[in-house]
Amino acid sequence: MRNSMPSIIICRTVKLIVLMMGLFLATGCIRAYTPPTSAEPHAVLKLRRTYAQTKGVKLRERFLIQSKYSLLSQTVDSRNAENPLIDGILIHPEPAGIEATSVFFHFETRMVRESYQEQEPYMATETYNCGAAGTYRTCTRSVTRYRSVTKYRDVMKTVEVPDLSCSDSVIFQPADGHIYLLEMTVQDQDSCNLICYEQIPNPDGTFANAPCQMLTVLPED
Repeated sequence: MRNSMPSIIICRTVKLIVLMMGLFLATGCIRAYTPPTSAEPHAVLKLRRTYAQTKGVKLRERFLIQSKYSLLSQTVDSRNAENPLIDGILIHPEPAGIEATSVFFHFETRMVRESYQEQEPYMATETYNCGAAGTYRTCTRSVTRYRSVTKYRDVMKTVEVPDLSCSDSVIFQPADGHIYLLEMTVQDQDSCNLICYEQIPNPDGTFANAPCQMLTVLPED
């Protein structure tokens, strides 16, 4: 091992005082949903979100299907939620478990505890052959080596602080060629409803909303 002092390596793991992003950090395991094409069997799914109030400066929304694919994931200014938001996507006509999460948040600068790795020197003893002219002799000497040590320090960080969050879920059976509306209504902290409607076209171009064919659990793959 070289005896030169390596630079301090900052650990990527930061322990925040407020870790509101626990709702969304799981995205490391989340993949984008692959919708069917219009030529394949499919259903149309509309995602409508209505907020009774807005808070903070930002709104993060996420819709997951089967707990591992992202139908919608976005962060917008909270004022965008003053009016209903709606998006659409084609989905496969198979049992679908949909989870919706909304979080309003703002930013604050706070003192947080951060861990980092530092290379610390220490003295060690090593042996070497110090014989001469064909004679074998073992000697010892002191050498400087380095080991990685975890240390902590308090630093100022800009962190996200939640103002209002809520989530809900439904499981339903979409059918090929049908249209569905998922209505996410958020009233307050932990007070929201995700309701599924099948939209039946009327002759005048409007839709009549009927209850979806709901399931209690997702069938096993």
